Amino acid sequence: MKKSMKGTIAIAAGIALLLGGSGSLAYWQGSAQVSSATVQTGELSVALTSGATWQVKRGSTTTDITSTLSSFKMVPGDTVVYTVPFQTKANGTNLTAGGAINWGGYAAVPAHLTSSVAGTYNSAAISGSAFTVASGTANGQLVFTLTWPFGTSATNDTAASTMNQSWNLGATTVTVTQTANGAS
Repeated sequence: MKKSMKGTIAIAAGIALLLGGSGSLAYWQGSAQVSSATVQTGELSVALTSGATWQVKRGSTTTDITSTLSSFKMVPGDTVVYTVPFQTKANGTNLTAGGAINWGGYAAVPAHLTSSVAGTYNSAAISGSAFTVASGTANGQLVFTLTWPFGTSATNDTAASTMNQSWNLGATTVTVTQTANGAS
């Protein structure tokens, strides 16, 4: 065998010995692990809740007409009240929000009938069409009233224009919107 071949074999055997356990190839290593974490998001919502009612008030008597509304016929001296409950949910560490009501109402009623809208939210009266959304879960209600006076305060109530009519309640929308609260 040639010397160069013997040298190559010797080098290969030496490397094999070092890697194979007679010798050692050592190095140090360390590691650290960051634990997993979850970031949760909040919630902002508004929904109508069950329990909407229709009532007719006549004098000191109030009658629930929710189940008979389709057959109810309003006459002079009646006040019809429609109450619609709603609920907001506002959950978030830095969440602030405002609420807005785009009021509907009764359209095209004779001038001597009175229609009005009102509401409460979180146990306080809603002034106008805006309110501040409470943190957590809060309840409110929208109240639509149509009053038909009787007697001397009712002019032209016998007119044919008030008989056999339908007066429609326009749609009302409640919207909740996040406010900046320092966000950029």
